[in-house]
Amino acid sequence: PISDCPGHFVERRIDDMTAREYLSELQLMKAKIGQLQERRQMYLDKATSITAALNPVKVQSSPVADRMGDNVARAADIDTRIDKELCSFWDKQDEVTKQIQGLHNVKYMQLLFKVYIQEKSIRQAAREMKMSYGYVMQLHKQALEAFEGMYADVLY
Repeated sequence: PISDCPGHFVERRIDDMTAREYLSELQLMKAKIGQLQERRQMYLDKATSITAALNPVKVQSSPVADRMGDNVARAADIDTRIDKELCSFWDKQDEVTKQIQGLHNVKYMQLLFKVYIQEKSIRQAAREMKMSYGYVMQLHKQALEAFEGMYADVLY
């Protein structure tokens, strides 16, 4: 489908993945974005912590200013990458949500949404759904099997 991000399309084919691996890709994407954000902050911190030596004799451009500019430029480059990764993440999250809703089983939909979109543990999902943990573990297995059956063309 066409996304809100210019020039970006969601990939439709994933080779040899289980439903759990496919659905867990969102967490991986989110972790990568978080790491990029940390790197950006590292460069910004470096840029703002650099101080120039007080030596009025030198008139040439100082290496300190160059390091500051380099760090700001690196942070800006990472900002661009973060924007692209966020677009991919939102597109993937929309796609996965639609796929989960395509299962047409309310319990499967609720459980997979809680675990893979809202990133809740199965134990937490069980509490919220007012069901036993053991039952929800079985339900999770069944939901993943149903997802694999419905979306085999995407997974294999």
